[in-house]
Amino acid sequence: MAIVVQSQPEAHGLAHNDNPYVFFSTSYTPTQRFKVAILPSDWPTSPELSIARVYPRVGVTTGGSIQLNKAFYDPSRVLQNQIASQVAIPSSNHSGVFDASNIHTEYVLLIVEEDLVGGVYVNGSSWFSTLKSVWNGVSNKLDWLTFDSDDYDMNAGNSLKGYLSKAPLTQYINTGQSAFLYYLSSDNNVTKCNVASYDANGVSLQTGYFEISTTNKYAYVAVGTKDLTTSSASIWTGATPSNIIDGASYYDVTLEGTALQKTVRYYIDAKCSKYEPIRLHWLNSLGGIDSFNFNAKSTEDTRIKRATYSQDEHTFTGTKWEYGKESRGTTDYHITTQDKLTVNTDYLTEEQSELMKDLFSSPIIFQELNGSLIAMSGKPKKISKQTSLNDKLMQYTFEMDYALTNNRQRG
Repeated sequence: MAIVVQSQPEAHGLAHNDNPYVFFSTSYTPTQRFKVAILPSDWPTSPELSIARVYPRVGVTTGGSIQLNKAFYDPSRVLQNQIASQVAIPSSNHSGVFDASNIHTEYVLLIVEEDLVGGVYVNGSSWFSTLKSVWNGVSNKLDWLTFDSDDYDMNAGNSLKGYLSKAPLTQYINTGQSAFLYYLSSDNNVTKCNVASYDANGVSLQTGYFEISTTNKYAYVAVGTKDLTTSSASIWTGATPSNIIDGASYYDVTLEGTALQKTVRYYIDAKCSKYEPIRLHWLNSLGGIDSFNFNAKSTEDTRIKRATYSQDEHTFTGTKWEYGKESRGTTDYHITTQDKLTVNTDYLTEEQSELMKDLFSSPIIFQELNGSLIAMSGKPKKISKQTSLNDKLMQYTFEMDYALTNNRQRG
């Protein structure tokens, strides 16, 4: 008896897509089943995450042949409970890089044959997968058919790989704002973050780098104008955080290991506006955090929700049953207020327009305000795709609620 695994997920995958295992026993019987256990990476120190029983199922292949002995199991739903988003604006004298341990989990799948012997299920052969990893990302179903995690894995020898980001490689940021680059490096190959600043004529001003010391496969570097200047001077070589972007019109950030990765360029204060910009950060579909400044007019409103009841406005006043000017018939017994924010983009490029769809559909949005992240909730139920060919000048309006609901006193 043996278990044959015909297909299994890649070593690294997205937790919110399919990650199925297909397997069968070389000694199939009609009473056979399989015990499938999801084991944490430190098992048996920590207990199983989940145990399930699955049975071979009848199916028809694309070639028309009937299959009786194959079974499948997808651990995705269980593993989704082990991961979350992760972001924070770093405090002063920070290390520049942070473990993103919350956005992924590692596991081993154990499959054990079970069959009836004398009316009792008895264990047979077993099979252990290699160590697998899933992270807090999702792909559209059509794109998932050709998804390859190697396109994002900055392991040794893999140059010019993508960050866990949907944003274009050219971005805009204001003075005193945060930005983050999330990445995957399965062999912890990323060792440096290079920063080079330039003036308006493209003349180099400062170059330097800070070491990346994390041993987590998933991590992020804080590379906003605020983050670079508040990082610890002790981590830098060739520059200091106090002057790395002094007088700069833009700066480039490039991660480096045994190979250079893609460079992201940040233009500083390049979008002039008479309005106070609104900077949003959100969980993108690849599990990282993207950012964008809304420089056009924004408005704040308060939505008020009241629950009321009617009572008799009369009362005894000495010998009389009457009401006065201060009497209350309609009474509010529960009032809540919900603050709402409406933001507008300026004119967007094609790449920036694509980014809006990722923002509008994100379940986790923050507004950066005075060095803090304020939780927001998106409201749009649809977004119309705009292109430069069809729409010429592309702009979007986006409504959000502040995630905290406020209460008022009872009437």
